[in-house]
Amino acid sequence: MSLFKVVGLGPGDPELVTLKGYNAIMAADVVFYPKTSLNSAETILNSLRVKSGNMKPLEFPIGSEKISILSRRYAEMIMKAEKSGLHSVYAVEGEPMLYSTFLDIMPYLKIEFDVIPGISSMNGISAAMKIILATKDQTLLVLPAVNDYSYMEKQILSSTNIVIFKAIRAREVIRKIIEKNKNMEYYIMSYVSTEKERIYNSIDDIKDYMTIVVIKRYT
Repeated sequence: MSLFKVVGLGPGDPELVTLKGYNAIMAADVVFYPKTSLNSAETILNSLRVKSGNMKPLEFPIGSEKISILSRRYAEMIMKAEKSGLHSVYAVEGEPMLYSTFLDIMPYLKIEFDVIPGISSMNGISAAMKIILATKDQTLLVLPAVNDYSYMEKQILSSTNIVIFKAIRAREVIRKIIEKNKNMEYYIMSYVSTEKERIYNSIDDIKDYMTIVVIKRYT
């Protein structure tokens, strides 16, 4: 049985942390978590009343070129805790195996670990706005926004249901694609399932980094 577990914290509402994830966090000697300018993981852990003395923030500056160096260092810290016999957890927003900071650390880990899944923000927006992500034989495409019109249009037109993370990075591109293709509906939400949750009616209104756009394309 591994002493190290990776726990998905869900999209923001602490009540969406799974029971298994909560139990792992509360039983841990050390709770590592990504410290970013958004403070999402820290906010959730504080809401769960995790002991501050057990919490170990790992800095992840958004857009930093030093991510690989930092990730290697953090992997060494986690492995040191394991070697010392400490039960440790890496608690990360959303789902650990989907666009999370843990995926930067994972290649450098040389120990066994367990992953406890979390609810992703795309599941959060689907539930909040009652959007069907896919049904029957429909396809579902998940991608991060890229500020490249040709690439994004090709990707979007390849599926009937599209979820775009960090949409602000390609706001103008997404707007132009939707304007060109009249057979699309779209839904926009930022800071899903948090106190800062916000629904946008227009692509032009997007201002927040943590914004998801769901596009449904009708053939």
